[in-house]
Amino acid sequence: MAKYPSYVVTSRGERVDFVLDRSRSRKKVVLAVSDGKLTVRVPERFDAARVSGFIEDNLEWIHAQLEKSAEKPGLPKEYRDGERFQLLGEEWVIAVVESQRYFSPRLKNGQLLVAKDPQDSSGYIRRQVGEFITKMACEEIDESIRRLSKETGLVPAKVTVKELNASWGRCSSGGNISINYKIVKYSKAHIDYVCMHELAHLEHMDHSPAFWGLVERYIPDWKALRASMR
Repeated sequence: MAKYPSYVVTSRGERVDFVLDRSRSRKKVVLAVSDGKLTVRVPERFDAARVSGFIEDNLEWIHAQLEKSAEKPGLPKEYRDGERFQLLGEEWVIAVVESQRYFSPRLKNGQLLVAKDPQDSSGYIRRQVGEFITKMACEEIDESIRRLSKETGLVPAKVTVKELNASWGRCSSGGNISINYKIVKYSKAHIDYVCMHELAHLEHMDHSPAFWGLVERYIPDWKALRASMR
């Protein structure tokens, strides 16, 4: 599997940036838009010229999805006071407040409260908010993995929470699972689906009917959850 940033220039002279995701097991081309970014998933030996043509043929759909994606708040991008973002499926606003003493960021009444830095140092809000979101992601993912492992008997060798390029989770042949921390922007049900998806790979290292049957046994509405993440 190989993923790397790329771009094409259409016949109209328009540049389209995307992440190219090649996979040996993939049989067809799939377009996906998330967080305002386009990913093109193709079979391992799919010709690069055909990627350009596929994008050109679906340009109207791509623009519509990118516009739709941009309308939805995701995780913070600018890390500024007043910025809207999404966490656990709900919308919040970053609120920097005056305080006599420091306090850790906390959620309250639709806001993520952050104590103002008296030194006004560069990157302060980004660090505070970023660390808060990462910590929450680790806690929520850990809870889902532990609960679902107990229910299914599927126990990974190791679980890592980090940023992944163009995927929500991965499972290695050695039983190591990686989960994209950005999944924390979605609801707890979405987090459970992603975790169960990777746990199911411990038994089925493919996307066969048996794999999806195992996922559905524990996440009956996985199809709707998966569709809402695209």
